[in-house]
Amino acid sequence: MGFLSKLLPGPAPIDVMRADIFMEYHLLPGCGRAAVEWKSLASSDANLRPLLVALLYARILYAHTETRTQLFEVVDVLSKQNVRDEGQTGFVFPEWPLPAGLGLQSQRIWPWELCDDPSTLTNPKKYQATLQALPGPATLGQATSGHFGIHLKMALGLERILAPASALIAITSYAASTDREGRYELALFLWQVNEFYGSPDNVRIGSEPKAVAAATAAIRRGDLRVP
Repeated sequence: MGFLSKLLPGPAPIDVMRADIFMEYHLLPGCGRAAVEWKSLASSDANLRPLLVALLYARILYAHTETRTQLFEVVDVLSKQNVRDEGQTGFVFPEWPLPAGLGLQSQRIWPWELCDDPSTLTNPKKYQATLQALPGPATLGQATSGHFGIHLKMALGLERILAPASALIAITSYAASTDREGRYELALFLWQVNEFYGSPDNVRIGSEPKAVAAATAAIRRGDLRVP
């Protein structure tokens, strides 16, 4: 049975909650509207939402190489500023144009118009980000993080715009829905995820759980120095 146990699948991850990101983008004017809906699955604990936002950010860093460096940098600047002033600044990202080339009109990764009701969007593309409780032994600090991971389903099409935009939409939407303390907590997670990587060049496939586990452990130790 020892040999067979290595071949048989282990316990499945538990889906805890999900963020559905609806994105309607128009190429001709180069602008988009978006909405985020939170779905309770195994838990309705809103305190877990920053974890999922941070995991989504880390996953997009890996998933989209073209915009990885700039995404890392814009999140790094604002997360550090919000850590310094404990959430007062908020998350208002700068304009981010995307050159189209071949004489075509440039598109915009940012800004987007955020709305509360996805039913007001016309045929939006949807990204589904699911927070998962992962089975197995806790390692590399995962015991203190709760051992969480992410399952991300990305709609096909417009990935050059929608992939990086989805992370900024999730960050902006959550920041707008919470108070100053909540923005500070989110900023701590995002800052420490970037600290875990050190550089966008160090982002690796499957590293999201380790990045968020390390961030959570660092925050819980309470010995962080203001950046």
